[in-house]
Amino acid sequence: MAHKLMVGGIAAAVLLSSPVGAQVDRTATIYSHGHYQGAQRSFPGPTQLGSPWVMKSVKLPAGSAWEFCSGHSFSGCRQISASTPAMVMTVRSARPVGAVIPASATPAAGVLPGGQSLRGMASEYFVAPADGQVRIQVPEGTAEAGSRRANEFCRAHGWRSSVYQRLQSIGGVLYLADLLCADS
Repeated sequence: MAHKLMVGGIAAAVLLSSPVGAQVDRTATIYSHGHYQGAQRSFPGPTQLGSPWVMKSVKLPAGSAWEFCSGHSFSGCRQISASTPAMVMTVRSARPVGAVIPASATPAAGVLPGGQSLRGMASEYFVAPADGQVRIQVPEGTAEAGSRRANEFCRAHGWRSSVYQRLQSIGGVLYLADLLCADS
């Protein structure tokens, strides 16, 4: 038993000290003036502001995407996926969102082809949600619209809500992907 604990402790120490185990900073920072000047607010994750903030530039970590919303509860959102030196937007809430999955991304061999699901006792997972043979399209192309379509899909399949979903771009058209429905 002591040997297993020692080996586990060594493995944890190696992971924590290596670049693979290192945390990547995913903080978004908004500024009150263009070109990353003026007062700033940083968001380490989903945040609702007490009062509105006029954002005139935003710095995002490479490879991340965020929704900046005019509503307090993540409504009226605009998705931004790169630092932007000049803009004007009133922000009342912000949250990171998963980047759009490219068309070239495919599930591993033998894993749930389009439309099929993996059903558990309290959830169901759809790699490529479809009604019949038709994938679920998200014409608006925002994470907010994707969340709404995912909830509609889950309710139509007997679940209370969507717990997780992503968007996949195929030929410039966005579809739901990696959808997890649950009763929670």
